[in-house]
Amino acid sequence: MKVIGHFQGVLGQIAIWESETSGDRLYREGEIFQSQSSPSGESRFPYVQMVRRFLEPTKNILLLGCGGGNLATMLVRSGKRVVVVDCNPTSFEIAQNYFGMPKEIPCVTADFREFLLETTETFDGIGIDVGGPGFCYEEQFDAATCRSIVDRLNPGGRTIINMLVATDFDSAPDKIGMRLSTDMTRGWILDQPGELNRNVLIATLPKVRGPANKRHMSELRQLGPLWDLRRPRPPLPTAPSPSTYPVVRDGRNNPQSRSGRICPQQAS
Repeated sequence: MKVIGHFQGVLGQIAIWESETSGDRLYREGEIFQSQSSPSGESRFPYVQMVRRFLEPTKNILLLGCGGGNLATMLVRSGKRVVVVDCNPTSFEIAQNYFGMPKEIPCVTADFREFLLETTETFDGIGIDVGGPGFCYEEQFDAATCRSIVDRLNPGGRTIINMLVATDFDSAPDKIGMRLSTDMTRGWILDQPGELNRNVLIATLPKVRGPANKRHMSELRQLGPLWDLRRPRPPLPTAPSPSTYPVVRDGRNNPQSRSGRICPQQAS
């Protein structure tokens, strides 16, 4: 591996690495791997491929979080209209100059929550992949923000969020999934039980397409052999004792995900 670029990012020093054997490129900010792609700009992260497949039926897509721009690149190549929002303008420069993101993709520098409140545009699909040191998903995706996400969807629209969880007892995915579920939308969670510091996908689809949605989500799950599909569930009434913690399948940190602060879980 060789370093081919250095930048100062919002969350720390950014380094762009390139494999001298495969030509793959990696985007690392501080201790976080934001992206890894093939020389053609195809993401190497399984969860990104799952998000791409989830958004395939839509035409007009909002992406909150840029990283290396691999998801935006893949969607535009398949004929989608995409708008990308990120609080770090350096991400757009890196995505365009090092990862091949087309420069004609509209890029907006803004906090994703402020953008959701201020924009009047609506979308068929919304993909969200944000995070980093000090980022707490449960706080950032509070009830008001989840309402803003739903409000920006066209009728029949869909949304999907990638987040990081620490253990099986992190209730944030369920809380966020329930906040996104409305009279018109139904939440789903794609999880990897037993893994530490793992990616979890929270998705919503229109209720009117119930049976078709279940088939679609089941097909999505097949892209990742260790992923399970379930519905959001209420949090445990009390915090479990350490003796009841689950057996962990793989205790290694997942280098494929954007890391964030895990909020202390409160009994509820």
